[in-house]
Formats: sequence, C-alpha cells, structure tokens
Amino acid sequence: MKKYELEIRHPQHLSEQDAEALGLFESTEILSQFDAINWRRQLVSQLEMNGAITSFTVTDTATQQCLRLSLNAYSASDQLAFKLDSDIEIVTPQKNLFGLITLKNKDYVAFKQLSLGQARAYLNHFLDGQLDTLKDSYKTTLEKPKQT
Repeated sequence: MKKYELEIRHPQHLSEQDAEALGLFESTEILSQFDAINWRRQLVSQLEMNGAITSFTVTDTATQQCLRLSLNAYSASDQLAFKLDSDIEIVTPQKNLFGLITLKNKDYVAFKQLSLGQARAYLNHFLDGQLDTLKDSYKTTLEKPKQT
C-alpha cells in the first residue's frame, strides 16, 4: 500500500516550520485525519488570530508530489472554502500571434473556492493516484472564463 507524509498546520502555528509533521500514513488514514478535523473551529481560530493559516499537506513518498489544502477564512460566503495548491504539473496549449502559433504553457494544478466536499473529493483523487482527473478538472476551470 502507498504511503503518504502528512503535515497539518493549525492557526496557532505562526510559521510553516511550526506545522505538525504527523508521519507516514496510508490513504484511508489520511482521509480519516482530514475528516477528524473540526474545520468550523479552525475557521473561527483563523479569524481570531487574524491572518493565521490552516493547511493540510499530503506528500506522496514515491513521487514526492504534494497537495496542500488551505482553509480560506475570508471567503465571500458563509460556507467553508478551501484553496488547493499542488506541484502536479500540467501543460496547456496557448494560442498566440493571431492564432497561428500554439505555445505550450506549463502550470500547476490549483483551485480556489472549493467546498469541503470538493476539497475532500480532490484529496481522494490524489490519494487514489487519479492525477488525470485532477488535471482534467483544472483544465475545465481554465476553459470556463472563455465561455462566458
């Protein structure tokens, strides 16, 4: 079974070096840890500590790819909102020079304003090794602004 490194940063941790490195876990244990966090309480703590960050970072020990979910305390809605950052590389074609030349643009999979359910689903895709699903979802979010 695949092992993942887990690091959790709570609002009371003033810097990234203060984050709790919890060790190596299997995917089911990572999901259990994610579900065990009281995200509403973390949100309140973040707001009380003004500028503090809550993050949940998972690193695949085999590939060294990393996925970080951060709680957004200043979301416009009253629902929990997460930001996902990763080092999962994606290459997207970008038309340039009157549409005659296509350049390749290197980017990393990232999302903003995810609900708790979406954040958990993306974490699950990462843990299951379904990186193509994450990449496809990211490409879809890139295409949305062009359609409006």
